[in-house]
Amino acid sequence: MSRTFSSGIPARLIIVAVFAVIVIPGIIFAAILMNRYAEVQRGRYQQEAIEAATTGAAVVDRHIRSWQITLQTLGTSRALRDGDLEGFYSQALEVKAFIGADIGLRDLSGQQLVNTRQSWGKELPFTPFPVDQQVIASARPHVTNVFTGAIAQRPLVAVIVPIFIDGAPRYLLHVGAETALFADVIKPMIPLGWFVAIGDRDGVYVTRSEDHDRFTGQPGVPAFLAQAVGKQGTFVGKSALGEEILVGYARSELSDWLVAANIRRSVVEQPLRSAVIALTAGGVTSLFVMLIAATLLWRLIGKPLRSLTLVSARLGKFSGPIQVPTKLTEFIALRDAMSEASQKLNASSAELEAKVADRTAELAQASELVRAEAAERQRIEAMLAQAQKMEAVGNLTGGVAHDFNNLLQVVGGNLELLKKEPGLSEKAHTRIANAVAGVSRGAQLAAQLLAFGRRQALEPRVINVGRFIRGMDDLLRRTLGEEIEIETVVAGGLWHTFVDPTNVENAILNLAINARDAMDGAGRLTIEAGNSYLDDDYVRWNAEAARGQYVVISVTDTGSGMPPEVLAKVFEPFFSTKPVGKGTGLGLSMVYGFVKQSGGHVKIYSEVGHGTTIKLYLPRSHDTEDVLDHSDQLPVIGGTEQVLVVEDDDAVRDTVVNMLSELGYRVLQAPNAQSAMSIIESGTQIDLLFTDVIMPGPLKSAELARSAKALLPRLAVLFTSGYTENSIVHGGRLDEGVHLLSKPYTREAMARKLRYVLAAEKAPSPPNSSATSDDAASLTVLLVEDDAIIRLDAAEMIESLGHKVLEAGSGREAIALAETHTIDRLMTDIGLPDISGVDLATRLRERNADLIVVFATGRSQLDGFQMDNRTRLVSKPYGAADLAAALAAERLQT
Repeated sequence: MSRTFSSGIPARLIIVAVFAVIVIPGIIFAAILMNRYAEVQRGRYQQEAIEAATTGAAVVDRHIRSWQITLQTLGTSRALRDGDLEGFYSQALEVKAFIGADIGLRDLSGQQLVNTRQSWGKELPFTPFPVDQQVIASARPHVTNVFTGAIAQRPLVAVIVPIFIDGAPRYLLHVGAETALFADVIKPMIPLGWFVAIGDRDGVYVTRSEDHDRFTGQPGVPAFLAQAVGKQGTFVGKSALGEEILVGYARSELSDWLVAANIRRSVVEQPLRSAVIALTAGGVTSLFVMLIAATLLWRLIGKPLRSLTLVSARLGKFSGPIQVPTKLTEFIALRDAMSEASQKLNASSAELEAKVADRTAELAQASELVRAEAAERQRIEAMLAQAQKMEAVGNLTGGVAHDFNNLLQVVGGNLELLKKEPGLSEKAHTRIANAVAGVSRGAQLAAQLLAFGRRQALEPRVINVGRFIRGMDDLLRRTLGEEIEIETVVAGGLWHTFVDPTNVENAILNLAINARDAMDGAGRLTIEAGNSYLDDDYVRWNAEAARGQYVVISVTDTGSGMPPEVLAKVFEPFFSTKPVGKGTGLGLSMVYGFVKQSGGHVKIYSEVGHGTTIKLYLPRSHDTEDVLDHSDQLPVIGGTEQVLVVEDDDAVRDTVVNMLSELGYRVLQAPNAQSAMSIIESGTQIDLLFTDVIMPGPLKSAELARSAKALLPRLAVLFTSGYTENSIVHGGRLDEGVHLLSKPYTREAMARKLRYVLAAEKAPSPPNSSATSDDAASLTVLLVEDDAIIRLDAAEMIESLGHKVLEAGSGREAIALAETHTIDRLMTDIGLPDISGVDLATRLRERNADLIVVFATGRSQLDGFQMDNRTRLVSKPYGAADLAAALAAERLQT
């Protein structure tokens, strides 16, 4: 019985479609790239046209200016002033040999008296210029348009200078130059493939680099001239020969002549045409090859496929092997399987049923594998979605951390208060403890997000890293276990470094834990601290590093090491080689973010099977070692002082007020900075201002603190926030003298911090802390910086020092401000857009010789300015302490 086959899509069309899907997108992508390439090329040619025209105009101005200077110098000749015209003629001949152009002298009526184009004594023509009276009246040089010389009978241009003797106009001295001179001058600066034309103010050709003799003295194309509007620009137009050209034009400053650099559109479009031809040829060839390949492939599989299709209708009717000629392995296997199946069908129906059952079992197993693979894929997709979600979280760490920490503060604070409620059962205490632990984990997560986003508020101190590492010995041994052999090596004469001690400890601990995991819990861990200098060669090969002196911490393990492809990703957030659930992938990202935020550099070396070394380069500090803040070790006690709480979040404010009241403090509260300022100005005695950093309204928290300190000098100030932005943090570091309690915080942490800040405020000042009257007074600082972001940060730091700031983005703006304001200090960048900072300082010193100038620069020394006792240098990057020292210092006594 024959079998009827339903119609469907022919396999040959599918093969052609597969090849088309492979080839056609590549052709489309190439076309898009080609179009982008054409746009870039056009933009480049427009820029080159402007530059060529501008250069040409500058060359023309340079020659005209040299002629003006030459004529003005020649006009001072003693022979001319004594009326010795023959002697003056000899001098003019010498000048002609020098400048390559003729010198002429006329009286005020226009009668030529001397002309180096004629020998002395020959009669000279009467040649008045229309602009002679204008030149005499203005007493300034003038450049003429193109004219035909009365003697030369060729196109000429002239530069006319009036000569005054005893204060009265006596002569008109001019240089008469052939227009060909400009053609010779302009040709060397013309780029290959371009031509340049110069036109006078009436649009007459002075010269054209191609075919000068044909065009000089001829009128220009009106349509061309109509498009050349303004000082400079570009357009597409037609040349005098009717060719379509790209034009860049600029005007001469001294003569107002038009200098046009031109390139034919055919030259501009030639690369695109060649690329289009190549793309078309490549596309046609690819399609042709695709069709041939599809045809050959169909011939290879079409015949055996049809034969096997026909044979399949007669399975069980063949007594011997099925004969279907083919060279394809898959078809051979199918043919043999069909032969075996047919023979077995003939032999026994029961055996066939058994085979069917076995095959069914295999299919069930395959289906199970497919389901397992689908489940695995879903799991992987979920992991990918989670990674993408966390990446988005990393990009939004600032605002998220602030709001999240506020929520945690409300929850944690109320839990702390709830613990104090009487009559709670053991079960309730257990649940509260679990909730508090959850708040702690949430706070840790927010801190990790801020760390790898480099937005954490660092509290750097000058520390000795060697002493710090030795102090961590017990902590490391407890954390890593007995199977890890720990060795610490600290070099002699170790320098100090200026970093956040807590983050250094966390970084070393993170690296040690990663090393332990890489060694499977057993091996040797070496922690070294030493001095290092990164030179120019190192910086050349490590772009993220900066040249200078560093304290380097090296952590080396004897673990499994990492291959290059893993090494390239180790600092990426959430990347981890550990099994699922064994790590967050944030450890090395936090270390990297902290070191970079501290102005340092991280380098990692690893070899598979030998181990890994990670080096943390921390900038050297020349200051003495600080005494570290141990406020977290103070006893948890309250007080009776009066505290003003400023918090815009109602829930957070209510929680904080309750916690402070429970500790015994007298509490005032305000929802914003303006309300807080009103309370302070009312005269109420306040011992401590406890304010959120991020505050709505025009009055910010930092300004509130400064104003409050001005009214209450003994007032203690404590900031709190989950994300500090830039109001009390600059360069990722807390401003000097600022105290911060990061959200969320516990009752115990708040109690300790309040006692510490109150005690610090009441502590006596060191003997040398009182400033002179000049230093302590509020100064008016003129800040000149063209970078708006740098200017904004610098102004905020200066204002935080109690000074008034006048901001300017250029030298001219600064001079205008100095004319209307009394300036105590000038702080300026050296590279300004109009005049240099050195010139600006010189001009302002002419007004006020005692003006103290602070140069903000990346240089170690300043050329072109007298470095005396009125001048300071502040190296970028600088902090508030650097500005305070530079601005407040009195002049050194000489």
